Amino acid sequence: MTRVLLLGASGMLGSSLAPRLEAAGHIVVQQSRSDGYDIKLDLLSHQAWIDCLGKVKPETIVNLAAATNVDQCERNPQWAFDANIGPLLALVRASCSTKIRPHIVHISTDQLYDGKGPHSEAHVRPCNVYALSKFAAELVIKEYPATIIRTNFFGLSYAQERPSFSDWIIKSIKSNKQITLFNDVFFSAIHMDTLCYFINLAIEKRPQGTFNVGTHDGISKAEFGLQLASRLGLATKTIRVGSVDELDLKARRPLDMRMKTIHFQDQFGVSTPSMSTEINKAADEYHA
Repeated sequence: MTRVLLLGASGMLGSSLAPRLEAAGHIVVQQSRSDGYDIKLDLLSHQAWIDCLGKVKPETIVNLAAATNVDQCERNPQWAFDANIGPLLALVRASCSTKIRPHIVHISTDQLYDGKGPHSEAHVRPCNVYALSKFAAELVIKEYPATIIRTNFFGLSYAQERPSFSDWIIKSIKSNKQITLFNDVFFSAIHMDTLCYFINLAIEKRPQGTFNVGTHDGISKAEFGLQLASRLGLATKTIRVGSVDELDLKARRPLDMRMKTIHFQDQFGVSTPSMSTEINKAADEYHA
């Protein structure tokens, strides 16, 4: 049993992770800017962090708090860096002041990768402000007792007004709304339940380092949507397959975010699933 401070508990991943960690026997203290959670914490305040560490006394901090709107990050780099780097800077400073050094599980992103994949952890090529701010956040805690998880995920979201990629696809199809899915953008995303299981392993095993956490294979986002729809028995006539270059996006998007997961498998003693397995898991979830 571990005392866990969960930052960003009201978000898409936090809403799924908190009950799973509690079911695994951990004491979970949930932080959010929203009402109804255990604590509100000014994540950029040195003093607030000192008070929090002294009061909560976390053994592990799971950091899900982040600015993830890629185009908004591109428009306002200062906001992106404050949101994605500031909390970790304040935490590390407060930790030095209090001598309290909890293990950090930090959730990063597969958007650090670009060029032909699959990519190892050393192959970092940020192509937009969001990715650069997330990589800089990793560097802040590089020498800290930390497990850095680079990932992407899908599945049924329990966070209000925060639909997942798979939620958006299914809702659009059922609403007979035409959507475009890209056949030139590839990823190795995993189901949220699988990611929650791996985060729990990180809390228990406390490996230090940076790890790609995803499926051991990859797929285009277009093929992902078509396969998910097929396994749910949904018509795909409203899905248009196209290129990301057709969109007028503020920020450039990486095209190939597929990841090598060998390092993660070796250090955690687990096997990562296939994309087919994870799509089946999502289909079963939506059926239920």
